[in-house]
Amino acid sequence: MAFRPVVEEPALRPPVDVGGSQGPVADHRFSGQSPGVASAKPGFALAEPGGLEESVPARVRIIAPSLLLPAEIVIFEFKPSLWYAVLVSAPIVAVGLCLVILAYTVKELPSALRQWGVVIGVGVIGLRAAVALLQWLGRTYVLTDRRVLTQSGVFDVHVECAGLEEIENTFVAQAAAQRLLGIGTLFFRCGPARHDTMAWEHVRRPRDVHAHVVAQIERWKRSQSMTKAV
Repeated sequence: MAFRPVVEEPALRPPVDVGGSQGPVADHRFSGQSPGVASAKPGFALAEPGGLEESVPARVRIIAPSLLLPAEIVIFEFKPSLWYAVLVSAPIVAVGLCLVILAYTVKELPSALRQWGVVIGVGVIGLRAAVALLQWLGRTYVLTDRRVLTQSGVFDVHVECAGLEEIENTFVAQAAAQRLLGIGTLFFRCGPARHDTMAWEHVRRPRDVHAHVVAQIERWKRSQSMTKAV
């Protein structure tokens, strides 16, 4: 993932690790108070999977402009790590690989049946890998000044979103495999009005992304409180 600064964003203290069944978890609950600020760090406009480096023009947009609200500002957008395609396809690919191995190792099988086993196994692996790549291509995570969004699908686009004021809690979860690969999943738990949870799966540098999301949520909630007070 590669980012370029768009607007000035405060960076938060690194989230606190809390042990759990999914690995280290960084949890942030919104209590209406501003988080501590360690240093000033710019926001990001992402162009492609990679780090948070500055390398591309901020005008490059992945999400369709028609999905944005009037005057809504995109703070950053990015695709999940390419490990997303590997991990989501792993179970089916494993089945296809088992078919190929069985076809080669079971000598009692007729030659024609063994050949069909190899063909089917390779076909399953190739088809699932192609579908996983399309899933990755069609998935985009977006943070705007007022919402978090997940765009998925290539031919049939589906958008899941939540207003920043609806989010009560955010946290980063890393399973053992994700931790080894340097990726993680961000969860957004919404308030009583929705009773659901959104997730950004297999994100690179998840704690950095999480810190910027938390900063924007706090900023938006403060602005909403000030508006209501006027």
